Formats: sequence, structure tokens, C-alpha cells
Amino acid sequence: MLKKNLSCTLWLGLLNLPLALYFASAYAPPVENSPWFVLGAFTCAAVGLFFIYFALASLILIFPAFCTKKPLGVGRYLYATLIITLLHIVLATDAQVFALYRFHLSYAMLDLFINGGGEIISLSADTWWSIGLQILVIVGYALVTVGLARFLSHHVRARFLVFIALLMYVLANLVHAYAAARQVLPIMEIQNRLPLYRPLTMNSLLMRIGLISPEELANRHVSISNGIFDYPKADLSYAAIPVPEGAGAGWGYVPDEAVIAQAGPAPEAIAGSAPYNVLILAVDALRADMISPEIMPYTATFAQNAWQYTNHYSASNSTRGGIFGLFYGLPPSYWQFALNSGVPSVVTMAVQHQGYQYGIFTSATLVRPEFNATVFAGVPNLRLESDVDGGVIARDNDAIADFEAFLQGLEPDSSFFSFVFLDNVHSYATPVGTEPVFTPVPASINHMELNKDTDPQPIRNLYMNAAHYADQNVQRILEMLEASGRLERTIVIITSDHGEEFNDNGDNYWGHNSNFTDTQIKIPFIMKWPHQEPRVITTVTCAYDVTATLLPRVFGVLNPRSDYTVGQDLFAPHDREYVLAGSYLENAIVESDRIVLIDNLGMLRFKDKRYQDSTDTTRDGFILDAIKQMSYFMQGVERVTPEATSTPLPQAAVATPDAAATDAADAAGADSAAPDAASAAPAPDVPADAEPAPAELVAPTSGAGATLQAVPVEPAADGIATMP
Repeated sequence: MLKKNLSCTLWLGLLNLPLALYFASAYAPPVENSPWFVLGAFTCAAVGLFFIYFALASLILIFPAFCTKKPLGVGRYLYATLIITLLHIVLATDAQVFALYRFHLSYAMLDLFINGGGEIISLSADTWWSIGLQILVIVGYALVTVGLARFLSHHVRARFLVFIALLMYVLANLVHAYAAARQVLPIMEIQNRLPLYRPLTMNSLLMRIGLISPEELANRHVSISNGIFDYPKADLSYAAIPVPEGAGAGWGYVPDEAVIAQAGPAPEAIAGSAPYNVLILAVDALRADMISPEIMPYTATFAQNAWQYTNHYSASNSTRGGIFGLFYGLPPSYWQFALNSGVPSVVTMAVQHQGYQYGIFTSATLVRPEFNATVFAGVPNLRLESDVDGGVIARDNDAIADFEAFLQGLEPDSSFFSFVFLDNVHSYATPVGTEPVFTPVPASINHMELNKDTDPQPIRNLYMNAAHYADQNVQRILEMLEASGRLERTIVIITSDHGEEFNDNGDNYWGHNSNFTDTQIKIPFIMKWPHQEPRVITTVTCAYDVTATLLPRVFGVLNPRSDYTVGQDLFAPHDREYVLAGSYLENAIVESDRIVLIDNLGMLRFKDKRYQDSTDTTRDGFILDAIKQMSYFMQGVERVTPEATSTPLPQAAVATPDAAATDAADAAGADSAAPDAASAAPAPDVPADAEPAPAELVAPTSGAGATLQAVPVEPAADGIATMP
């Protein structure tokens, strides 16, 4: 009898495959664009996965009910039917969610549906009728399969079909393992499509048997795939930008369409023009409050002559997500999809398209996290790390020296985009023998002994000494740039990937990658743009805004920003309801007074800004909007934007390359409220006869809850608004 019941559970796994595979068609790669081996691998994985899904669930939930000496009664028959019905409903619901949003069913979605009172997710009457009809079909199918499974278990052995299903699953895993080692991206993307599918990888074994070398694994060539990661939403298009006297091609002027049509394909094609260079100088783990005359005097002085964004947030509390958000303009929830697809950041795309020299100089390796296969995928001769002995100080020095050599090797008329990423602050490191500026400092830090009662000041002093030393490296780099004669034509951005905590809120949080409070995700952001007077911006901005600013203003990208980022223009920031952030373990919707966490299981948790449980568990409508943003850049997902109209610009006024054509798309704002024209800062190099400058928002503090006050800004003689 036991064998018959066990056979029944196996038959349940087999007989429910047809309906499961029907629902699974929503997960399948596009048939018309996919090679036969991809479709074959998907089929093998789906058959094996859903057989295991139904067989294992039947073994756990139905088999015990059948293991009695009594004949199968109506009650147990209906119980088995109910279990099979629920399994199909879960699968059908997940398939529908995936078809609409390109992510899988999560508790967060169910929570919004159940507790949102119908205001966040609502279904029409026709939809409910359709759902009811599908449930009736599922119930009927379940009734038949349970009865048929009982019959077949007494008359036909299932072992051959079970062997075939399991063999297909094993084959799919082996194919994925080889594909992961060889970067066969369409195969790797299958794991993002199927729910609960976590196939094997065996890079170490494949290296031992000689199918792949460690060098190939670290430097494997990555090609762009048309897989599930739909980024950018449309191919980037570029405008040739006329250059007024005294300014380069990247200055931010957009001609009308007739001029664009006559100008040619790229800014560098215009005789005598020289696009702006870009230098992003990032210091790992640098808190926003380190930019002060006492701690980082050179950087603080530099900031006084630049645009200071005092309410700026990283995309993450960790390096991987922080750098990903900076270059992709997307939340870290897309990391795995970008890695599996091999699609580089739009910054990398634009830099290479416009013929810029690309100089990447990082102290730490680009292989872990896999920035070489994501952010900088496809960049030829990519510098992977500082290959020197002597620790983090030596690695930083090596990166700086290589940057200097890069500058010296540039042709006089060439333009460059460079990213210099220093690491000493992350390690709290200063050169041996350096006299500490801030004391006392601990001889060493035992992280196992840190607790709520540990005095944070000595550790903070060690960190501040590292920041003080990093300030000297910032000075060295910018002096190198000045000595090269390129400083005046270079946009300089100084920022970080995440912050650092020293038990600031008394909850025994130290370091980073553990919460989404301001101490861990608020970072400095200083932008020195040629021909711009200094300003202090207190409106909330974030790392995503870098792509939203540089692509149209420097590289002449004409697409609406919603094609490639969730950010907004740093020259016209608008109030946000939230900022999206992410870590290795969870995602966060960071509001002004609350943090909504979404863990890997999709569970929603609510924290206040000190990371205590929040009493405000309101499911606001924009939570669903935020969740949708985490899937918008997936294949087949479309953004619905409200109709918007824009006031025509004066003929002499300037706009970003996509402003005139895409106000409607940008008005929806990927993670911001609709733009308010009255609060927008002017674009770079606004002519003197442009519209009057708006009031600038300034505040004495940089806290997230700082009160903003409007201070009038008077236009200077050249039309550039300056602060009083």
C-alpha cells in the first residue's frame, strides 16, 4: 500500500505537468528570437522543475493523508484536489505577475493587494470573472488528475517517466553550469525566468578539468544579449550639438530638429569643438559629514567653488549596489539581471559611442563584485585592479599613478571619461608612520567585540584620519588634472559608493551593508561643472541622477530619461517621495520619515529613520510604483505615463537634449514626483536673456529632514544665477 501511495504522488507530479507547462509559457524566452538550444534548455528546466514542484508538494502534503488502511474517502480525495488546486493557482498567479512586470510573485505584492484596501491594486469586474473561470478550470483539472493518479498508481509504473523528467532537470543544470563558465548568456537568463529555479554552477570543477582557465573566468568576454534585461528601453540616439564661442560640445545646448538633422552624427564631428571631459572621483565608504574643513580641508574648499548636494543618497549600503546605481542609473535590484545579460551601463555605452577615452582606475579589483562583466562589460583592455603589493595604501597610489599616466598619454584634442575609485577610507588606513590628526585611536579593531556600549569615538577617529589622508589623494588627483591643462574643460564629480556607521543610532550597527539609515546610504556629492557658479542644493538627490544628467548634457543622448534611468537632472532636481536602495539581502524604499524594507521573500517591514520598527505601516500607493520600478527595465514591461504638456522654450534658452522632446516622459519621473518648473535650477551656461532664475533652496544643515527655505538668487552679468 505504501508503494502505491508513493507511486500516486509521482503520478501527481507527472499528470500536473501539462497544465503547469501551459502556465509556464509566460516564462519562456521569445520563440522568434531564441536559438533552439535555449528553448531546449528552458523546456528541460521547466519540465524537471515543475515535476519536482508537484511531486515534492504531493509527497509532503498529500502522501501522509493517503497512508492509512482505510479506503480513500471523499474527504481525502477533496483534500488532495484542494492541494493540487492551490499549487496551480500559485503558479498561475506568479506566471501572470511575471508576464506583466517581469518579476515573480512576492509577499510584498500580496501584502499590498490584501492590505491596500483596493486603492493600490484593484481589479475590474471582467478580470474577476476571468480569474473565476480559470479557477474553475483548475479545480476540474485537479479533480481529474487526482482520480487518474490513484488509478494509474495501481496499474502502471511511473518510474520511466519520472526518470525522463529528472534526467531533463539534471541536463538543464549541467548545461547551465557550462553556460555560466562560458558566459552563454541566453542560457544563464533562464534562471531569472523560472520561479524557484536555482541551477548549479561548477566553475571550480570546470577549471580543474581544464574546460576553463582562471584567467578566462576573470576576463571572459561579455557580449550584449537581447535577454530579459531590457536596458536601455530603446537604442540610445545622439545629437550633434553646435558649440557656441567659449564652450564645448557638451555644454548642454540643444538646437531645433532641423539643426540637429544638418549637424551630423556626433559632437566630435563638429570642427573645432572639444566635448567636456568627465572625472568621477569616488572614495569608498565616505560619509557625507566628512566634507569639512577639519577632516577634508582641500575637498571642502573645492566644494565651496562647486555645486554641493547636501542631501544626496547612494543606491546602496554596499559597494556593489552603490557603483551599479551610479553607472546604470538603476536600483541594485537589477544587478543579477545585468550580470546574466552582460549588458553594460549606459555610461559605458555612451562613452564608447562618442569616442571618449575610457580610463578606469580602481584600487580594489573589478572582478569581485563583477564590475568587469556588468558596469564596464565589453571595455577593451580594462584595468582590472591595482596589481601591487603593500596593502590598500599602495593600491591607491598605484591607481593614482596609472591615472596620471593616462592623462599624459592622451592626445591633445581627445576627450576622456575617467573613474578613480580609492579604497583607504574603507579600510580605515593611513600610511605607516603617519601622525594621527584625530586622537585617541585604537591600536586595532576587533569587530567581534563591538557592542552597544563600545565607545565609538576612537574608531571614528581612526576613520576620520583615513578620510583626512584621502583628502590629500583627492588633491593630488585634481592637481594632476590641472597640470595636464584639462581641468577647465572637465566636469569633476566627487562622491562615494556608501556611508559608514559607528553605532550612530545606538543599535549596535557598525560599518555598512546592514541597514538603510542615513549614516550608511547618505554620501557626499560635489559637482564642478565648467562655467557654473557655486551653489548649495538641499533637495534630495541620489546616485541615479548622474546618468540622467551626464547622458543628455555631455553625450547628447536624445532619448527620454525613462529609457535608461530612474534618476532626474541634477540641474533641476525635484522633490521625491522616496529613494530606491538595495543591498545584497534586501531592497528598500527610503522615505523622508520612514524606510520600507522588501526582503528576498518579498516580506514588507517598516522602519523609522533610526531603524526602529515604525508604527506607520501604511501601504501608500507609491510603494507599488516603487516595486514596479524594480521591474520596468525587464523585457515586455511598459511604463504608463500621464499626458503632459510643456511650455516652449524661448529661442535663446537652453535645455537638455531630451527636454524639449521628452517632457511628458520625464514628468512621470522614474523615482520622483512630477517636476515643478518653478523650483528647477537653470541649465548650464544659460544665456543672459533666458528666463529669470528661480529661487534656490538652501538650508543650514544637511539632514534628510532639514527645513528648506527659499532664498532669492540673482542672475549675474553672464546670466548664471549665483547665490548671495
